[in-house]
Amino acid sequence: MVNSTDSPFSHHFNTNYAPSNEEIQIIQKDLVSRAQELAQIDARISELSAQRDKIQAYIDSHKALVSHPRRLPPDIVREIFVACLPTTRNAVMSAQEAPLLLCRICSAWRTIALSSPRLWASIHVPFDYVLRNEARMPAVAQWLQRSGACPLSLSVVFEDLQWADGSSSGSALLASLADFSARWWHVEFMELSPARTRELARIRPPALESLKLTGHVGGSLLAALELVKVSTLRAVALHSRSAEHLDDIVLAMPLLWDQLTHLTFQCNGDHRGFLFENVLVVLERCTRLISFQVTLRSSIDSSSESMSLPSLEILILEGTMQTRSLSHLVERVSMPQLRQFRFPTLGGHRRFSLADLGTRSPLIAYLDNISLSSFSDQSLLEALRSLPSLRKLVVLDGDSRTTQLLTLLTPKPNVNAILCPTLQELVIIYCSSLEETTLDAFIRGRIELGFRRLEFKNSMDSDMLSKDQIQSILSQGLDISIVQDNTWTEPTTPWLGLPDS
Repeated sequence: MVNSTDSPFSHHFNTNYAPSNEEIQIIQKDLVSRAQELAQIDARISELSAQRDKIQAYIDSHKALVSHPRRLPPDIVREIFVACLPTTRNAVMSAQEAPLLLCRICSAWRTIALSSPRLWASIHVPFDYVLRNEARMPAVAQWLQRSGACPLSLSVVFEDLQWADGSSSGSALLASLADFSARWWHVEFMELSPARTRELARIRPPALESLKLTGHVGGSLLAALELVKVSTLRAVALHSRSAEHLDDIVLAMPLLWDQLTHLTFQCNGDHRGFLFENVLVVLERCTRLISFQVTLRSSIDSSSESMSLPSLEILILEGTMQTRSLSHLVERVSMPQLRQFRFPTLGGHRRFSLADLGTRSPLIAYLDNISLSSFSDQSLLEALRSLPSLRKLVVLDGDSRTTQLLTLLTPKPNVNAILCPTLQELVIIYCSSLEETTLDAFIRGRIELGFRRLEFKNSMDSDMLSKDQIQSILSQGLDISIVQDNTWTEPTTPWLGLPDS
């Protein structure tokens, strides 16, 4: 091994010494031999490196042969593939996700994927995306053919204005989907137009279980749909953009009401929502309801008989409602299994007694959209006392009452009765002021009880908590966030029309 100290000139290294002509000749002669020696070493390194690469490739190839994935039975691989599918929406026509992604790993996996019907039993079809490329239309049919005899889950976004409504290509694509209507199970049609509704009118899927419709379609066209008449239908969702009143549209639909378990009726603009009296009509018809969501328009209450909804677990009221009407709803309708309740915007001067709801529905775990201004100090205290099972609470604070709420929810020394003892998540919307000492006491007292998440949404002051304060809270094991809503326009993609994951 050669070291720099072996050189007769080593004592001159890192100095300004200038060698003589004789010394230069000695140095150059020595460097020639050293360069030759270095070249030999480099050649040997290259040779050894090539040998190493060959041996490594040999090892890797044989390891791959005995790897566990290669030895998995095809039925196990299929189960793994199915677990790769989206769980909250339908699969999309993109090689970035399963099932198409699974066809691009290797030939063996491609064979398994293409022969696994469950992988192809759901599809999201944005017409704009499909119609931009002719090859995508037969690809939709091929996708559904691979699903074999599996029940189908479809979500369809019809054309934008740039495509002529009722165009031949769009009609052909819809007809291709209709060819598989005997296996339709869960179906959603978005951006539904009158022309497309007429094309759907005669389709009667015998196994349809859930149906969701969104678009500018009036009641007469929807009433003519065979889709809504099938006896297997259990869940119906309608988001109407029609100028007609929502309840006029819904009550004209020939649904088999006593078979329905999940209903969602929404519209753009509270002024076109359901009258309260028609909400009661729907509830009377649907005694098997498990979930009910509806947009309301403010109206004067009308009397009705008491009723029981023994299976209702979710009640979401949107829009505007008179406080008296909401009180009558709670008084008249027995909902012993209610777990989730969303408040509408309340009108009128009368205050609502949340304690009555808590007493009649003691299993409530999620309360949403509660305006603190609707409660007096005493009624707010009584309300919190009546909710022993509450796990998530979402409140609107336009009157600077967040500090009061947190104080009530903070466990007190030597006091056994803790308000909402199972609370795990609190969301405060429009918070305008907050006392730091109150927040600290709330967090310290609640973390020991299993409280896990605090969110301030659309607060008046986006800098209400410093980064150091947030970091301190996070270090205690609590998830805290300050959120401001933003919206933006997205380009056309295979995911068009789907909610964020």
